[in-house]
Amino acid sequence: MLGLLVICWACSIDKCVKFQRITEKRFELSSPNLELGFLMGSSGESDYEIITDPFDPRCVSACVSFYPGTEREDVKLRLNAQLERIRGKEENLPHNRTLQQEYDLINDQIVKSQGFDVDFSELRYLFDFRPAFLDDSEVAEEPETDGEFFGRLAKEAIEDYNKREGTSFEFVEVEKANIYMNSGEIYFITFVAKDHNQTKIFQAKVRNIFCSKIDHSFCRLKPGQEVEYDEDSKEVAKKPRVQY
Repeated sequence: MLGLLVICWACSIDKCVKFQRITEKRFELSSPNLELGFLMGSSGESDYEIITDPFDPRCVSACVSFYPGTEREDVKLRLNAQLERIRGKEENLPHNRTLQQEYDLINDQIVKSQGFDVDFSELRYLFDFRPAFLDDSEVAEEPETDGEFFGRLAKEAIEDYNKREGTSFEFVEVEKANIYMNSGEIYFITFVAKDHNQTKIFQAKVRNIFCSKIDHSFCRLKPGQEVEYDEDSKEVAKKPRVQY
């Protein structure tokens, strides 16, 4: 029990510290653009690696949404329904990890995959880093679905990628997306795109700053792939290809 309390206390402290640092910095900055750049990172940066420093407002560190046993009954029912949708019924899980073990597990996967590949089916608890249900409208405004919303963001991301790399990929579909909620939302979108002779999987990281401003952090090929460039593309590209 003490271990669970320590974890939840640490998560709360992390979030409070980040909020305090953000609030203090807002009064120090005179330019709104500088303020947003400080809070969520500049779109000109390629921040592939996950920042885990709790004193950095761009930190991504999953914390449990509710301390088990403290939520109201109506909230508990809703959380259980969402958890069962993610990983099935708890009694069918082949393990019985502690909250500390799950906290370590999810954050280890977030860091290793840079936010894109997390096995949520292994988790007993609900965290503030969670998978998107593409048929729902949790982050999108109805009647648009989350899948359509992430599709729009992926189209913008692949357009930026084409301009940078001299390619001609077109968006096909969203495979999956993860959502991290803190000072707005961060989306880790995995999607398919193709040109005239190849189909590739891409990853895009997009920030929804305070749920009011979209900022594209980066779009890249999912690691382990290469793009075949034709002669026309080589002429268009103005700089060397980026290797991942």
